[in-house]
Amino acid sequence: LVPMVMPCTLAGELDLDGLRAVCDDMTGAGCRGIFVASSTGRGPWLSRTDKVKICRCVADQVNAQVSVFAGCMAAGLGDMLENARIMADAGADIAVVTSPSYFNYNQAEIEAIFLRFADDSPLPVMIYDIPDLAGVKLDADMVCRLAKHENIAGLKDSSGDFDNFKKVLEILSDNPDFYLLQGKEHLLADSLLAGASGLVVSFLNIAPRPFVALYHAVQSKDIKSAVRIQDKVTTAFEIVKRCFVRRPESSTLSHILNFCLTKRRICDNILLNHEGGCPGWLADEAAKVLEICQSIDDR
Repeated sequence: LVPMVMPCTLAGELDLDGLRAVCDDMTGAGCRGIFVASSTGRGPWLSRTDKVKICRCVADQVNAQVSVFAGCMAAGLGDMLENARIMADAGADIAVVTSPSYFNYNQAEIEAIFLRFADDSPLPVMIYDIPDLAGVKLDADMVCRLAKHENIAGLKDSSGDFDNFKKVLEILSDNPDFYLLQGKEHLLADSLLAGASGLVVSFLNIAPRPFVALYHAVQSKDIKSAVRIQDKVTTAFEIVKRCFVRRPESSTLSHILNFCLTKRRICDNILLNHEGGCPGWLADEAAKVLEICQSIDDR
């Protein structure tokens, strides 16, 4: 599942041709889902008008060949539901939500909000655990209770807490219809081998084929290949982590992804004016990451 970037001009105008090109690149590599208005795709930044345009463009481009996941995150339940309604009308298949932003909620409050959202959402719901951005870590037992709701389809776990993820996998081992997706690059092989349904990582935008190959290696029980691919992915992940130590802004990832997408001639730009130019040292690190991922392709 690809958390898709948002091709655009520096002024923020959508580049729908670029969007279609990224779609074709990802689906052509074998990806089975496109996630629009994700954090990688600037979901919280986008107006509703732009979210609808992006979702409709992607839905038309994939033409029901893969599922379209739509970010419906907001600061309150009303806006979350309105986002779900407009994304459903624009062709989305699944609504993705984090816990609401801004206010500090306890786990019981978050559970109640998710349940109310699931009751009224016109789309099946994917719960998204990303504490670095949402500000709260979702409790494993709470996630497992939510899995019993008929309109909650799965969990995207970008917390980096592998023990917590394994606990959810174990508790829900008798519920194969509930999708458990790993969202951290360095945990992919271990998660898939432990029974995860799939993966959803920003690095797919760098070069999708290594990640598709990793998934299929695990499915075919080719553990040697899975470990080999994971080792290279982890090396690339560690480079990006070091970049964030030096430059902690969220736009650091945008610069890296932009470098790789433009080098591969997939789209022209995903950056915004306020993010400035890419520092030379960051471009050098992005080149290393791209080379590592493409070397996996070459095998």
